[in-house]
Amino acid sequence: MTSKELRKFSLIVEIGNCAPTYEGIITLFEELARNDFQTAIDMWEFTLTTYAPQLSRPEVAQLLETRLFDVFANVSDARLKAALGLNPQLVKIIYSSVTAATLGNLAYITNLVMGGKVDAAGEILKLVSLNKTPDFNTRMQAIVDDVFEAGCRKSGTRVPTLNRKQTMLLLEYALKMKGPQRNVMSQRIKELA
Repeated sequence: MTSKELRKFSLIVEIGNCAPTYEGIITLFEELARNDFQTAIDMWEFTLTTYAPQLSRPEVAQLLETRLFDVFANVSDARLKAALGLNPQLVKIIYSSVTAATLGNLAYITNLVMGGKVDAAGEILKLVSLNKTPDFNTRMQAIVDDVFEAGCRKSGTRVPTLNRKQTMLLLEYALKMKGPQRNVMSQRIKELA
């Protein structure tokens, strides 16, 4: 067994012994992700599943979901996207949690929409819309704004270019917003159709 493999197994044991509120878990996961990305993703799923009842506590959700999402994105954004694409259970855990669907990891939805993976983006938007937090409007507005910015960058103009499927997906979830934001967002999206 090589020293790299020994360190990997040592990190797995250390992560397994950590309390869900231990700040040092971030460093352990980052080192494991740099050592063996897929094993780190598997440990992340294991940790989220193990501590699922405690994810309702904001500090635990912030640490285990949002901050670890950022760690994986910093290590390799492309491998994180690939791992999420292959692991629907992890996606469900992340995006249906109360605090996990933050503005930072909602960018993944933008990447799916702009990459033409509208069905996968729709599944995640469904989880976000069913999320029990009252700030769905803020999240949806951030997603629409992000998609519009990406569409403008892609087209090189001030008007984003979105196809009909992309537009209909955004409109479907914009109509689930409440209050005056709903009308503003739906009108912005309809102008693209």
